[in-house]
Amino acid sequence: MHGTDRAQRAAAATLAGLAALAAGCSPVDPASGGGPPFRPVGSVEDIMHDVVYPHAEVVWDAVGTIIDQAGTHEIRPRSEEEWLRVTQSALTVAEAGNLLLMEGRAKDEEAWRAGALQLIDAASQVMEVSLRSDPEAVFEAGGVLYAACNNCHEQYWERPPSAMRP
Repeated sequence: MHGTDRAQRAAAATLAGLAALAAGCSPVDPASGGGPPFRPVGSVEDIMHDVVYPHAEVVWDAVGTIIDQAGTHEIRPRSEEEWLRVTQSALTVAEAGNLLLMEGRAKDEEAWRAGALQLIDAASQVMEVSLRSDPEAVFEAGGVLYAACNNCHEQYWERPPSAMRP
């Protein structure tokens, strides 16, 4: 129990840091010499495929209800470790939003920035409610996260012709 309390405090501190960022902290202009030198390694597609998608799936798969012939089956995190995995995945998605804001990744100015900030806010909301081990709130916040992802995909995801609707 002691280790989990420490992990939850660490996650809460991270959430507070993300809130400060969203509340008005702005990135330092690298040309001013005031910030660290960032060196992007992956493409936007890499970030989406290898960071955002697998961790968003953890959130979306964490809570749900399946009704079949055998009855109703509630899907919920059952242990502190499972709840921590949801929190960690939400943190990863939120931080990926910051990666999308790095110079050279934006597809345009305003809409891209708004979409990345929406991703950060939605994933931060998942973090907050997962720290309370609240399955209904995680389900709702997961829907907000899904909407943030979908809004961006509608604008920017270039699907191959085989994936297009008729």
